[in-house]
Amino acid sequence: MARIAYCTPGLGPCGGVRVIVEHVNRLAARGHDVVLVASRPESPHWIKVDVPIIPIQALQEAKLLDAVVATGFQTVEWSLQIPARRRYYFVQMMEYTFFSQGSNGWQKARDTYQLAETRGFRVITIAEWLQRALYNGWRIDADIVPNGVNQEQFYPDRPAGRANAILVEGDDRNQAKDVDHVSWRVALELRRLYGVELWGYSAINHPFVPEMDRHVLVPTTEQMRQMYSRCSFLLKASKYEGRACAPVEAMSCGTTTVRGIMEGDDDLLDGVNCLLTGYNYDDVLAAAKRLMEGQLLQKFLERGCLQYAKQHLQWDDKIDALEKIYGMLT
Repeated sequence: MARIAYCTPGLGPCGGVRVIVEHVNRLAARGHDVVLVASRPESPHWIKVDVPIIPIQALQEAKLLDAVVATGFQTVEWSLQIPARRRYYFVQMMEYTFFSQGSNGWQKARDTYQLAETRGFRVITIAEWLQRALYNGWRIDADIVPNGVNQEQFYPDRPAGRANAILVEGDDRNQAKDVDHVSWRVALELRRLYGVELWGYSAINHPFVPEMDRHVLVPTTEQMRQMYSRCSFLLKASKYEGRACAPVEAMSCGTTTVRGIMEGDDDLLDGVNCLLTGYNYDDVLAAAKRLMEGQLLQKFLERGCLQYAKQHLQWDDKIDALEKIYGMLT
């Protein structure tokens, strides 16, 4: 059994926190002594956390840990305050992309990669482009451990069949997200052309919430599963992602995605389990129209989704890899 702490800047609703919680819950289920260190050590209402959530002060004078894991860029310096045999930086995103180039946040995020390198952190990431960016920018050799999906929570759930609706997920909260509002503009055009309902969910309100026929703010897992399962397809656009949760959760529910993106989402394979385009309105609209007008294509991609989820989106092998990296297995 190993003693390990994950440091997170917050536990608000987002895909990155969902992945961190899967890590700590599953490591704890294997018998490891795991804690979450958070700036506000309160249990989140939107996700079940099976390990203690504590302030950093509780660990500064604690017994030596086997491993401490920084997650958000704000937590790299925190993690240096915790006595530990080994230190790790879990990079789910090049977080400087959240900020305008040259801004204070942009520079602070970039500085943490160099700090981690000079202070002996081993870096773990989740996607190939993140691995390349870390090496090209800072000569950091990062391990890739992809994400899984909790398939006890996300599975096909459509007793009433599919609805004539498309689901739009996401927001425009930072510079890496859908700041050009591609997904919502495409969705509005699809409704005009095909009469589909527009469903949406997000962690925060955004300017297009009033345009949705149905919108859920911070949905429960059950609500997400039912929307994924019942919609015709998921529509998502953003500039950069590591591995966004929504498309693979939808995949596990047997639902394909029309995805506009510049970098990220390694699990999405164009023409196999999704339609993948660049981040621009015209390409995303063209792909969405192909799916609206091609029932055979949609069925083919749905089968590809379920096959890919079964083969590649289980969690056990990812936790095996983490245990080995953290030195819990030899």
